[in-house]
Amino acid sequence: FPPGVVNIVFGTGPRAGDALVSHPDVPLISFTGGTATARLITERSAPYCKKLSLELGGKNPAIIFADADMEQCISTTVRSSFSNQ
Repeated sequence: FPPGVVNIVFGTGPRAGDALVSHPDVPLISFTGGTATARLITERSAPYCKKLSLELGGKNPAIIFADADMEQCISTTVRSSFSNQ
């Protein structure tokens, strides 16, 4: 990969996450998690008009390709979504 494509930052959300969200050189943020954290991310990034992608409360996304057996995919996806509840 070219330099800058893959970046890993270690740390906790309140420290490392907040630093990334509020840094002017970070142009966009993608977050999956709870609404309380998403609210903080939105507030901290708003002064910079950053692009946000927030996946809040979603669970078990699935991609089903056009050539798949739809009945089998639906059955498997529903079972996998709820078997560990």
